[in-house]
Amino acid sequence: MTEQIFIQGAAGAIEIFEDRPEHIKAIAVVTHPHPLMGGNPQHKIPQLIADILVQKGCLVWRPSFRGMGQSAGEHDQGHGESIDIAHISQVLQKCYPDLPFYGGGFSFGSHVWAKAYHLLEATQRPKQLVLAGLPCGFVRGAVNYQTPEIDDDIFLIHGEQDDITPLSDTINWAKPQRHPITIMPGANHFFTGYLKPLRMVIERYYLIESN
Repeated sequence: MTEQIFIQGAAGAIEIFEDRPEHIKAIAVVTHPHPLMGGNPQHKIPQLIADILVQKGCLVWRPSFRGMGQSAGEHDQGHGESIDIAHISQVLQKCYPDLPFYGGGFSFGSHVWAKAYHLLEATQRPKQLVLAGLPCGFVRGAVNYQTPEIDDDIFLIHGEQDDITPLSDTINWAKPQRHPITIMPGANHFFTGYLKPLRMVIERYYLIESN
């Protein structure tokens, strides 16, 4: 069951789509791709991540970034958006203080999650975090994404033929941290034609257990 809710953020109201399982075992925040390039909470990749989490008993919040949908504010290149995601994560955990917390994001949403991670206290950070199509450098030769390092349990997924967020940049980001990367051979940035194997590897990663 999906319900539209709103919470107050630094730039005003934040629109959130809440996906609720029959029995709640855990909670999660899932972020969408770039709003100025057609990204929204209903995009197929964040929707896929949310569906997997819900099936595992996780209540999921899929927020609309600033200026997207009915969220207030304007696009802030990932800075204000990171503040919002950290705030949303804190609010959700206050609502369900005894449940484990998870995260997931795609493309620009992955970058935002990586930045939001550092705005959270250690005890507030996701138990596991999926970052698909993570931008770690120049995207299409235009925007340079300075993605901060993450020393935690994260799952990187990338398309071999990603021409938007090059795989080589993600490898260079992951190498000093020794993060493994799951590569979809032949897949583009949007994992076109690869949703089934994408679902399979993400399902295997998330270990949702009741406290």
